[in-house]
Amino acid sequence: MSASSLLAPGRGIKRGLASLVRGVVPLGLRQRAAAWVGRQAWIPDRQWRAAGLVSDLAGRDPDAYHRFLWSHHLAYAESYEAQLRFGRDNIKPDRHQLFEDLRACLLERGLAPERDVRSVLEVGCSLGHLLRFMETDLFPAAEVLEGFDIDEYAVRSGNAWLAGQGSRVRLFTADMTRMDAVLASDARYDIVLCAGVLMYLREEQAASVVQAMLRRAAKLLVVTGLAHPGMDNRELARSEPRPRDGAFRHNLDAMVDRAGGTARFRRWAASAPLGWNPPYFVFCDRQDD
Repeated sequence: MSASSLLAPGRGIKRGLASLVRGVVPLGLRQRAAAWVGRQAWIPDRQWRAAGLVSDLAGRDPDAYHRFLWSHHLAYAESYEAQLRFGRDNIKPDRHQLFEDLRACLLERGLAPERDVRSVLEVGCSLGHLLRFMETDLFPAAEVLEGFDIDEYAVRSGNAWLAGQGSRVRLFTADMTRMDAVLASDARYDIVLCAGVLMYLREEQAASVVQAMLRRAAKLLVVTGLAHPGMDNRELARSEPRPRDGAFRHNLDAMVDRAGGTARFRRWAASAPLGWNPPYFVFCDRQDD
């Protein structure tokens, strides 16, 4: 008998108990329990145990599932801690590629990143680590660097770290689907960035967010998404959920087009080197600009 078969019964019992709990205990009660578990530092793997209590929600309502995890700093949100994210060496390689592409795109349009970008908004900013990188390495003349995220813990932690650095970055807690309710109606920013966030929304909601961001982008809207492994995302007729967690592979190009925007640069690849996320970037502006 193999070691894996010896271990299988114990694993099966745990899975069976978890399934029983999900089948018997109402979702609202399980959500409260998951939020509590996520706050208990003494519980091993507490973030993922908490996520397991509500994992059935991923199949029924992926938007609600991911919103719950992020708003309670659970599961993959756990890795967003100041000491792990701030600083050039902690910026992921695909994000460095994103910023290199952004710099090149601006220069091609006759804009000097160091001088001509004065305001930035990041939608889904988490700790604000990308905003801080833009402040120090990409747009040093920017006077306004703002971001918002649904993860209150990350926003609070990020603001504390940024204040200690004398940063101009300002973060606040908000849901991107309610952007027009939290930003002034006439607020516009030279650059609006939304990196790796729209994947947690269904197609209709993601398209609505793209439209709202495009209205606020004075120079460029920069969006990144989950690259489809089998085809260029712009060939997708409909958004497709990723099997393992329900995160969506969107056709961002089509969303930009429907919102009245024009793509100025894009990058897509089905695979990437070890340590990278396969890139899917779209930089755009409004056709009437």
